[in-house]
Amino acid sequence: MASVAAPLWDICNTTTSDDWASIIFTSRSAFKPTVADPRIRFIAIDFLHDVPDLVKHMQEVCRLVTHAYFCSYLHKDDFTESYAANKALFASFLSALDQTTPKLENVTLQTGGKYYKLHVEPVPSPAREDDPRRHGPLENFYFPQEDLLAEMSQRSGGGNSNKAPRWSWNVVRPGPIIGVNAQPLGLNVGLIMAVYFLIGRELGTESPMPTNRRYWGGADDASYAPLIADLAVFVSTHPNCANEAFNVANGDSFNWRHMWPRLAASLGARADPEQCFANPTPEEGSRGALQLDGWSFADWCRNKRPVWDALCERQGLPGAKATFDLAGWEVGDFLFRRTWSTTLSVDKSCRYGWTGHIDSYQAFVNTFDKFRELRLIPK
Repeated sequence: MASVAAPLWDICNTTTSDDWASIIFTSRSAFKPTVADPRIRFIAIDFLHDVPDLVKHMQEVCRLVTHAYFCSYLHKDDFTESYAANKALFASFLSALDQTTPKLENVTLQTGGKYYKLHVEPVPSPAREDDPRRHGPLENFYFPQEDLLAEMSQRSGGGNSNKAPRWSWNVVRPGPIIGVNAQPLGLNVGLIMAVYFLIGRELGTESPMPTNRRYWGGADDASYAPLIADLAVFVSTHPNCANEAFNVANGDSFNWRHMWPRLAASLGARADPEQCFANPTPEEGSRGALQLDGWSFADWCRNKRPVWDALCERQGLPGAKATFDLAGWEVGDFLFRRTWSTTLSVDKSCRYGWTGHIDSYQAFVNTFDKFRELRLIPK
């Protein structure tokens, strides 16, 4: 039996009933399944509640859980608040889980590329799991989460160094995630791009990328959600992977100069691979410089809601109107304003036997197709 503390639906497609007869999903928000799987059982839990209350709520439903996967995130605009909230969230989850799962074998935590501080400044690329931690004025809540996971795993053996821990741990660190997640501010760049390109197609205008000259031409990568689930299940069920952190990415790299026009074309929009930039390229060595060349998603979207609504109405998809509000426009600006690119090494994952791979263009196209299937976007 597996427990997932976030809507990681892809784990259902990665496993069969021969692996786990039951899969428990938990979240604070309403249950919105994107797969039909009779193994799914949902319980609403807010892991910011007191641990004794969580234990009371979980002890019956979680008593047969063997593998747990945590990929929840609380968004706060203030980094200090984000650090405190996400540190507390995981601590409560882990404490309650440890007390209610006598058959627990493994806990896998999903953090991300921000572990390497690549969202703040240029770092060695590709980033590797054994890179030293980079500290700075902005605290990284992934550090205490990962440290607590290892500490509690060790203590699960009763604190006796000569006794094997009751359960092992793993960490998976994806880069920018491509996948189906209709939650607001879900860091879902695929949904942002789909809505943006479809509106551009509707208006008959070019759909340039809001970024800067250096990021446009730099090397980038991404992590397809089904691959993340596949690696999480792989490392958590193979003893040789126990107590290790693993990067997860699609296995290729690309630059946006070539990828952006292809993705636009896949949705019937137009984008010029020779996109012009008015601003000069920031000088080399200007660590952490941020630049959007003249415009942003957040500004662009302000008068586009009527266009989106009309498109959805014409195609008989009134429910898809709400998708416009789910596209985190500021998230796209946050990702594309960097003047540096960083990729993740998946060498370690491959050395331990994982063989997952997908072309990043195909990952985007698959995601757009899934959005259409779920009627989140028009044809």
